[in-house]
Amino acid sequence: MTTKQPNTIELTRRRLLAGLGAVGVASAGAGIGTTAYFSDNQSFEGNTLTAGVLDLSVTWQQLYFGADQSVRPQDYGGVGRPFVNAYPDHDGDGLQSFERDDGVHQYVDLGAYNDPIDAAKAGTNLAFACAEIATFDEPSFAPNQESLIELEDVKPGDSGEITFGIKLCDNPGYIWLHGDLVAEGDGGHPESNGPELADLMTARAWYDLNGNNVFDVGEPGIITGTLREVLEALNEGVMLAYDPDSDLGVPNDGTGVSGDGETLESGDEERVQGNPTCEDLGLFRAIKIESEDLPENVGDSETYPTPVGDVTVTVTAISDDDVREFDFELDGFEVSAVIVKGGPVANVYSKSDTDGYLTANSGEGLQAPINQNNNQPYGVSHISFCYDVVPPEEPPEEDSPCFQPSNTRFIAFEWSLPAFVGNEVQGDSVAFDLSFYTEQCRHNPDPANPFEQE
Repeated sequence: MTTKQPNTIELTRRRLLAGLGAVGVASAGAGIGTTAYFSDNQSFEGNTLTAGVLDLSVTWQQLYFGADQSVRPQDYGGVGRPFVNAYPDHDGDGLQSFERDDGVHQYVDLGAYNDPIDAAKAGTNLAFACAEIATFDEPSFAPNQESLIELEDVKPGDSGEITFGIKLCDNPGYIWLHGDLVAEGDGGHPESNGPELADLMTARAWYDLNGNNVFDVGEPGIITGTLREVLEALNEGVMLAYDPDSDLGVPNDGTGVSGDGETLESGDEERVQGNPTCEDLGLFRAIKIESEDLPENVGDSETYPTPVGDVTVTVTAISDDDVREFDFELDGFEVSAVIVKGGPVANVYSKSDTDGYLTANSGEGLQAPINQNNNQPYGVSHISFCYDVVPPEEPPEEDSPCFQPSNTRFIAFEWSLPAFVGNEVQGDSVAFDLSFYTEQCRHNPDPANPFEQE
């Protein structure tokens, strides 16, 4: 990146505030509350035009997997859980919709599903022509009063997600995603060690290629980690890619993001109750291998292709027809954690230093947790390989950093309070904001990061 000289030509710039969030306690017991604010305020800086109008629009569909509809109907839109609000929304019921000449187009046809959760997972954000965007009404935050997100009584295990549709009209432009941790507070619980909520919540952003509000294996990641880690990275500004590859930012030699080359082994595991996921760790999943897909004999190996590289598993111990121990090797990427599920618990294998996860390209002697009734490891029920992404300073040329006008790209942001979080976060609060910033491509081959600290 370069710094612009004082006398260079003024470029068209536009920044759209995409979200302002605050998280805080709103209930007794182990529950915590979340409130987040969204503003569609738009401002222009230095708007001397050199290549016509640069116009950025943002649409969205928000989902929240929180309390049951019968318990907290106020958390959801008119169509009910998990739909909260959307833009555009022609009838204000929380489901993205737009009336065209041939009828009303919607995120999903709810009438085709018995379960609204299934409907939400089958839906797709709408894409709009620039002429249609010009007819949109002002966004409504209903059922909330002043904010896009106003959630109370959020419990560990709850999660929320927003997929934004970003679109430029008139001219090509670079687009950055920016975040900022505005404030945080300690609720004063006896188990608290100060403000911890931003460290215990996880957050992820990714390129939602099909706009379905779900991370599908193979979709390129943008950033992942704890909420604090994600916001600190986004605070430096992340230039988005118009046409990203699946392995963009994934640690491996081919992407320019070097890994640590560690080997996971006995002693690197943490026993976790329940069924932890890569999402709970603030990571992306490369593959989940079920027990029936593992090699059947000791010494046998199987290679599993994933969108980011290959995983080879070699079985080293079997008992009662169950895999009890295995090694693995990776080709083309490295992982930050491996989850080995067995019985009612799981082993989460990882290595870390003061800067966070260390990445591994192999593992030796991995197994599910010990069954305390017989002092033997549980049979492996599944294995998940979890990876992190490191946003490049700017996307490689082949990933097209310049967004073309009249094409919609979808960017997802998800937050989660893992089920294993305890009482220490009661009363804690955190405030943050997100924004998109665009700057024209024409006459601007080497854009400076608008968020780079001087």
